[in-house]
Parts: sequence; structure tokens; C-alpha cells
Amino acid sequence: MWWDELALRARRGVGILRHARAVRRFIMGLRLPVIRPFWAAVQFAVQLGASVTWWVAKFFYREPIFRARCARAGRRLILEREPPLIFGTGRIEVGDDVRIGGRNTWIVGLTVSEAAELVIGDRTSVNFGTLLSIAKSIRIGNDVMIAGNVQIYDNPSHPISPAARRAHQRLDLAEARPVTIGDNVWIGANSIILRSSIGENSIVAAGSVVTRPVPPNTLVGGNPARVIREFADTDPPAPPEA
Repeated sequence: MWWDELALRARRGVGILRHARAVRRFIMGLRLPVIRPFWAAVQFAVQLGASVTWWVAKFFYREPIFRARCARAGRRLILEREPPLIFGTGRIEVGDDVRIGGRNTWIVGLTVSEAAELVIGDRTSVNFGTLLSIAKSIRIGNDVMIAGNVQIYDNPSHPISPAARRAHQRLDLAEARPVTIGDNVWIGANSIILRSSIGENSIVAAGSVVTRPVPPNTLVGGNPARVIREFADTDPPAPPEA
């Protein structure tokens, strides 16, 4: 083809494309001058615009939409991005000073249940990408920290019986177990909580799969999660790393 001929001639140093590589190198090497006060002002304007846009979206859309869905939403609520994607007609209560990250999915009430509830205590943080699946109840205490991409289920999602699954039957509500996350619990990133409650002050290590109740003041980790150590509520804080 004619363009192949042009490319071949350019490699031989003849034709209209013989300077194309040099022109490309010249263009790739172009840079705007760095005038620090000017670019600092540009950066400030961009950050200010982003902050104003975030506040307007939060005040006029995100919070009203979310509060309208909740039976109670406390004071000083912070929605870091879009409100959670909520399915179901169950009851939602959110305490004061709660922080909720983006891309949350909350299933509050499955087709087998109309009385599901989600209760989130004061000063609790529900981070990015959290999935809550509720057939009966998930109650999250005060001062809880839930890291990114955590999944919490009070139900097995599908029937446990092989015959029931093969027949595409609905989940049996009796297979759901209410989940309680105690006060001051820390759940690490990418952890999965399966129909199991967690005692106050406990820590779930990142990436853990919790399949049985976790006692208070306990660090658990692994798949399935096992007790790694116990600690008292009066333990001194760990010294800062050097």
C-alpha cells in the first residue's frame, strides 16, 4: 500500500516522512515553563473547585437522598462520595458523626424478609466498597472502624440445601443469624464476616474470613479466622515506629 511505501522511504531517509521521527521527538520534548506562583494558583483553583463541587453535591443531593431513606440519620453525617446503593425496604438507623465512603452496597431486606434492620452507632466509619447483606439484622456499635471492601452477611445468600438450590428456591429465613459488631471494633480491609458477631474492642485482620463468633478484646485473622492474641482494654498503646 502507498503508506507502506512512504514508511519504507522514510526509513531510507527520503520522502516527505523522513523528518517525522525528529518532529515527533521535538513535540514529545515540549514542556510549559514552570512559573511556581502561577501553577500554585492553578492548583489552588482546581482544589477549591473540587471542594465546592463536593460540598454542593453533598448538601443538595447526596445527604437528602440518603436521609430520606433512613428512619434516622444522626448529626454531622459525612458522605465521602455518592450515597450507598440501597436495596430492600428494611429499616436503617445511623448515629451521629458517622462517616460513609463511596461505592457502598447495602441490601437491607431480601425477598424472604420485610423486617430487616441495619443500625450503625455513633462515630463509626464505614469505608469504601463495603457490602452489607441483611435478611434479619446487622447492628454496628459505636466507634467502629470498617476498612475498605469489607463484606458482612447475616445470611448465606442462597439455600444451604443442595436440593433447594437445584430447585432455585429462596433462602430460608431460619438460616439467617443476626450479626452484632461491638463497640470499638476494627475490621481490616477485604475481610468477610459470615453470620458471626464480633465482641467489643476486637480486631479482624485484613483479608480474614470470620465464620464463628469473635470474643471481646481479641485479635483474629486468617481463613477461617482464628484467635491470634487477646488483649485487655487497658493495654497501653503501641509505641510509634521509628
